[in-house]
Amino acid sequence: MDTRHLEEFLALAHDLNWSSAAQRTFVARATLTEHIADLESELGCRLFKKEGRNLVLTPLGKRFVGDADDLVQRARKTVSEYRALEGNFLMVKISATNLPWIESLLHRACRSLDASANRKVVEIATVPSAASNIHALEDGSNDLVVAGIKSWMPKSEAEHTLEERGLAGFFVRREPIHFYVTEGNDLFKKDSVRAADLDGKTIIAPPDIYDGYIRDGVVAQFAELGARVQLKSVPIENHFDYFGRNFDQGAGIVPETLVPRFGIDNRSECRSFDLVDFPFETDFYVLYRKDFLADETARMLIDELRRAAHESDEQSTC
Repeated sequence: MDTRHLEEFLALAHDLNWSSAAQRTFVARATLTEHIADLESELGCRLFKKEGRNLVLTPLGKRFVGDADDLVQRARKTVSEYRALEGNFLMVKISATNLPWIESLLHRACRSLDASANRKVVEIATVPSAASNIHALEDGSNDLVVAGIKSWMPKSEAEHTLEERGLAGFFVRREPIHFYVTEGNDLFKKDSVRAADLDGKTIIAPPDIYDGYIRDGVVAQFAELGARVQLKSVPIENHFDYFGRNFDQGAGIVPETLVPRFGIDNRSECRSFDLVDFPFETDFYVLYRKDFLADETARMLIDELRRAAHESDEQSTC
């Protein structure tokens, strides 16, 4: 429905004079007549009629005045909103199964941008998959991911790898990674577990972190501590699938943040544990493509995310 026709209808409904309404809406009288006829045809009813020499609204025409005014006002508001959003709007894709503190950081950053004088608007589109990895950045399925690098990896090596792949990011936090077994596993009731106790075991990793564990030499680190382990990935739709599996033979892994999120500490059939002789820790980074920063709103979002991450890190340190 053409809003110009609606505006012309409202002018005619107010003046009830073809010549006056045509002048107010800057159209020829013949054009106004044609537009009102088109509107009546679209609605399937008469809006005006002649009573003697006077033009009057039909009962449906009177009813349509309020609806037409609402439609015009909504159209004006929508146009105004989208004109303001041009150059100030950003939609960010993240994995729905990402670690929860990126969601918290994004919420804080978006609120800060919304409260600023720049009128920036950021909307988050969650991707329904366990695709929080570097590949998800490179193929465009995610705009922001949280990726982990094992704490024993040199920072310079990690930064060089990101630079070569056209990626950038910033440190968020270091987090313990617990191992995870179910009650059929011989480690389930063991009082304390050492790295060597995993000898012959398979560490089963979700697909979004499997490549990172290969890259960071997890197998070699265990070998130095007398444990021959294998790494294996399993296809999953999301992390709920992963934590619903049996780990009666191999061992799963769970970042500390996800223990309460997936109820690991409240499930009697499973156990999470740390190795007494091997602090298994991951440094987590928020990563993005460098070309993501070509957009001004994206640059401002990243600045706010950095600030929120820094404040969060200071609070956790205290």
